[in-house]
Amino acid sequence: MSAASAREVLIFTSTPNEFRSVRERVGREAFDRISCSVIDCGPGRIHASFSAARELVPRLAEDRRPVAVVGTGTAGSLSMALKQGDVIASNAAVISDWRMENGDEVTVGPYGWFDYRAPGPEQVRKMTIECQDDLVTGFMGKLPGGEGGFLRGNLLTSEAFVSGKDHKLRLGSLFGCLACDMESGVYGYVGNRLANVPWFNLRVVADTLDDTLSDYFVKERDMTEILGRKVVEALKVFDSSLA
Repeated sequence: MSAASAREVLIFTSTPNEFRSVRERVGREAFDRISCSVIDCGPGRIHASFSAARELVPRLAEDRRPVAVVGTGTAGSLSMALKQGDVIASNAAVISDWRMENGDEVTVGPYGWFDYRAPGPEQVRKMTIECQDDLVTGFMGKLPGGEGGFLRGNLLTSEAFVSGKDHKLRLGSLFGCLACDMESGVYGYVGNRLANVPWFNLRVVADTLDDTLSDYFVKERDMTEILGRKVVEALKVFDSSLA
């Protein structure tokens, strides 16, 4: 397939190390059916939503709809089953900062009151962004699992960093999520729900249940190196699924 006819994949990152590793790794690969644009959006929901809209709006206006939006980055574990360096492939994310029907705002984090105003299953379902596009679900089913492969599960998106092992486990159980970050749900909301572009997310576990925020910053560079390699591995599977 020629470069002109290749189908574009938009890949979003949220830190300089994530951007450097993903761009360098992806830039060295030759794909048969896709071309990749890597964007450094900055951390958090505001940066993620602005960057996703800024990239998608002109493409849609010019009838250059991307074949997929891919959120990439690091994540914090919410599960005993995860270890540092594990990579999660997900097509569903729960946006946990939300407003209840009576107008009360609930922010889930170290200062959140989830113990007293925890959402029920139906509310969690409404807070979940999920891509059910056949292209994405088919691709996800082809990703290798097992040791060194990809884990499957939901991600929790929150503006607040979470801390404390018990707190993390409670959040994982409450929302049914393997790990947390600050952007995944936003990429899904803007890319898939608003722009109707297939979306999935790839996240490497940088901090475990026992780690602190300081541990994250120490480990981030090494984990983003893993991220870059696994993003390329996943994109090769995605590329072949377009045949």
